[in-house]
Amino acid sequence: MSVRDFTVEQAAALAPGDGHYRAFVGPTYRYDLIGAQQFALLYLLGLRETHRLLDFGCGSLRLGRMAIPYLLKDRYFGIEPEPWLIEDGFARELGEDARQLKAPRFDHNTEYRTDVFGTRFDYIIAQSIFSHTGEDASRRALQSFKGSLAPGGLIVVNWMVGEEQPQFDPDTSDWVYPECVTFRPERIERIAAEAGLAIRACPWWHPGLSWYVLGHSEADLPDPAFLASLALQPLSR
Repeated sequence: MSVRDFTVEQAAALAPGDGHYRAFVGPTYRYDLIGAQQFALLYLLGLRETHRLLDFGCGSLRLGRMAIPYLLKDRYFGIEPEPWLIEDGFARELGEDARQLKAPRFDHNTEYRTDVFGTRFDYIIAQSIFSHTGEDASRRALQSFKGSLAPGGLIVVNWMVGEEQPQFDPDTSDWVYPECVTFRPERIERIAAEAGLAIRACPWWHPGLSWYVLGHSEADLPDPAFLASLALQPLSR
């Protein structure tokens, strides 16, 4: 039996990046936690069933298994370079009925293009994408996000924030998963400004990364007092 065929219980001992649909996207013991955390944050930021959501780097539907049933038909969009992850997500988590009923759309490009669906999104989320690559990819992605963001829409993304490390320098790193690239806050703010986006830190808890919310203008961003209210004690099992 291949690793891909492991049960959830068997996959629990696998390392991030291993070839099981849960392990490939991160620690298996956090699969449900990270998915629920994303959905809860989006809901608190105003996501409703009528909105169009782009799940950038949607993987094995860790968020999608909650967002697809919630959203109305034709409202969920995912970009994922590894098609097998999506297929395993439907086969082992969500079911084909959800695909037929909700008609989510997917693309597998690796060029950070978000214009492939011919629509604009009310919400764009990228969970633990920029934590595994350098500045060039972050810049390209944010520029693409801006072009696909509906007026008044929000971009919700996270980075690993801290002192930058020579081994995984943001200036030179490409895709280094499962390793991580650390960014200083001022670098993140500069990248956002260069993409023409307003940005605010969001204190919503994450086990290793820092959330940010971005929009076309400061007026589109959540009130700082509201964001401050999202600070919670660490969520754990």
